[in-house]
Amino acid sequence: MPVLPRSSSSAHPRVLPRRAHLLAAGVLASLLGGSPLAAQLVGSEPDRSPFRDLETTQQLTLSAGWFDATRDAAGVGPKPAPLLSLRHDLHLAGPAWLTTRYSTVRTERNVIDPGMPAAERDQGTQSVTHHVADIGLTLALTGRKSWRNLVPTFGGGVGMTSDFGTADLGGYRFGTKFAFTFGPGLRIPLRNGYSVRVDLTNHVYQIQYPSTYFTAASDGSRVLTDTRQRSGWRSNWGLTAGASVPLFR
Repeated sequence: MPVLPRSSSSAHPRVLPRRAHLLAAGVLASLLGGSPLAAQLVGSEPDRSPFRDLETTQQLTLSAGWFDATRDAAGVGPKPAPLLSLRHDLHLAGPAWLTTRYSTVRTERNVIDPGMPAAERDQGTQSVTHHVADIGLTLALTGRKSWRNLVPTFGGGVGMTSDFGTADLGGYRFGTKFAFTFGPGLRIPLRNGYSVRVDLTNHVYQIQYPSTYFTAASDGSRVLTDTRQRSGWRSNWGLTAGASVPLFR
């Protein structure tokens, strides 16, 4: 019996579905190619890092705050008073900044006459201005980046402090003294290199008394009785807040 050739229509059920699948896949791919969904599938996730680069290399900061002077043994040192500060920060390398600062404290101090009886020793107060100049290093604890728009810092330095005054009637004179500073801070970067900062700085210097403070007055009393108190270091904390502007961007 002769074999009849297969009808061409018998191939369509298998060929057409395959072509339809390929066509549908091509259309879907073309549609997705220009859609946001395709961008999300092909691209990467947005940068969610809490760190941001810091571009400035120099900053000038004007700050104001409060100088909490520690009371000395004789009570003749500077009293707590407002503080005004101007500082310059220059980036050196990595987290290190070179900091130079000049501060003034407009305060007052007690004046005593150690030769008078205890009841008559107090001679009132005297207005003085203390000048503090120091230079040191400030370390940005997050390096050359901010963390969640914050830059915690810690710094320390050495310098001089002076009231440029002369000895009072009791022989006491603050004069010019060596001082060193240290303390933490927080910088908050803003746009275009500007920032605000808060600093807590300890100013450490020495108080020295004249020999008249240990000599008995007419009533037998003394300002100080222990000669080991002739000189001593005092810790004085200053809290300031200020605004910083970038230099030579």
